[in-house]
Formats: sequence, structure tokens, C-alpha cells
Amino acid sequence: MNDVAIDDDQAEPGLRSRKKAKRRDEIISAAKELFARQGIDATTMADIAAACGISAPTVFNYFGSKDGVLIALISEGTTEARENDRPLHWTENTPLETLIINLFSLISRRTLEIAGKRVWRYAESAAIRHPQTELAAQYASVSKALIDEVSEFFAELDLKLRAQIAPQPKVLAQLFHDVWIQTFLSLITNVDQTLEEHEVILRERIVPLVHLLFEDDSIAKPRRKGSAA
Repeated sequence: MNDVAIDDDQAEPGLRSRKKAKRRDEIISAAKELFARQGIDATTMADIAAACGISAPTVFNYFGSKDGVLIALISEGTTEARENDRPLHWTENTPLETLIINLFSLISRRTLEIAGKRVWRYAESAAIRHPQTELAAQYASVSKALIDEVSEFFAELDLKLRAQIAPQPKVLAQLFHDVWIQTFLSLITNVDQTLEEHEVILRERIVPLVHLLFEDDSIAKPRRKGSAA
């Protein structure tokens, strides 16, 4: 009897944690839908609470503020996407330019799956207007994590530069990220631009840069470090 009682006591905190996690996910999901439909400024914590069938104070207890909900939406969504997509960054017998284009096209698609154009426009603008806020700090950390991810991609490849110097993955990641971010900002500010149109522009920017930087063999037949020649 005592053993059963102990097991039940141990199980209850776990059950509470799962319920809290489920409620948290429901709040984020409801906020995502409301932000996309009516905009962040027009969405209140009461709106989010009503969409979940809970009280506004409960939402405040979980996230503290509307920006807190937005931060969770962005940070948790991007972290999950990075972890899930990392195995997709490499495909055998694929030219380097295609690997890089596919990498950034996937990043664009996942970013818009995490939140719509309205949300990313708001986050970009808020980070510029109020750089000292937690939202701005989180937005910057998302960009840094993305550059780190791209740097890992380049670090795994055995590449040669036309300049006959050793490739620096972090420098390459920053360079290609800077090309991508300009096309992505154009995508989120242009309401009518599709992902397919964005990817065409991305290709137009990336292909010449790849051929400018890398030797022909690295472009045609990129290899992962440690793989057979």
C-alpha cells in the first residue's frame, strides 16, 4: 500500500507538468492564429484567453505579457525547426549551390510556418524601434542561432575556395545569411510575394556568389569531411 501511495505521489507532479505543457502549447497555438488573422497590435491577452477557453490572468501567469507569448512562439518554434531539419541539409550527389539554396529555402519555409508575415514584420520592426527589450534580444538570438546552424553546415563540408585560403565556416555562414536575410525581409514586407517567387530571387543571389567563392570541384561534387573521395 505504501509503495502504491508513493508511486501515485510521484506520478501526480508529472501529470501536472504535462497538463501545464499542453495548456502552454494551446495558448501559443491560439496566439499564432490570432496574430496572423488580426495582427499583434489588435490582439489582446483577453482575446488569446477566450480562444483557449481560459481566463486572461491564466495567460499572464504563463507568459507575463503579449510579448512573452510572441517570444515563446518565435524561440520555441525556431529551436524545434532547427533540430528537426538538421538531417535534411545534406543530400548525396547534389551540387553545392543546390545544397545552399535548399538550406535557405527550407529556412524560409519553416520560418513562415512558425509565424506568418505579419508576425515577422512586427518582430523586425519592434527589434529596431526598441532594441533594449527582451523581444529584441530574443529576435537577435534567433538570428545568431541560425548563423550557427549554417556555420555547422559549412564546417561539415570539405570545400576549397578560389582564393586558395582555408574556408572559415562562420564567415561563410554570415555571408550567405546576409544574402538570405535581405530576400526574406523582402518576402515578409511584400504581402503578395510567394515562397516560390522568393526562392527564385534567392537562387539568383546565391548561384553567382557560390561560383565566385568556391572552386569548380567543390561546387560540382561537394563532400562531407571524412567521406571517401
